Amino acid sequence: MRVLWCGAALLLAAAAGCGRGGEKTDTTVAVATSAADRAVAAAAVANAIAANPAAADSILSEAGYTPDGFQQLMYQIAADSAMSASYAAARTR
Repeated sequence: MRVLWCGAALLLAAAAGCGRGGEKTDTTVAVATSAADRAVAAAAVANAIAANPAAADSILSEAGYTPDGFQQLMYQIAADSAMSASYAAARTR
């Protein structure tokens, strides 16, 4: 579980624009917010919620999602076959 959170934290840090020298560049943000990255981050959140359903609200909040925002992301993932494949590969059962 710790590895999962570390991976999620790295993805969120990359999405925040941690570039070379601490500067935020458009290239860094474009790579970090790719469809596959968003799908993997969503899978990490879903895995954490599955492991502790009672903490779902705090898990979503810590990951930077609202319940509605996360639901919209899940719809985006479901509508895109590449995102769905990335999500399924990162999702644990």
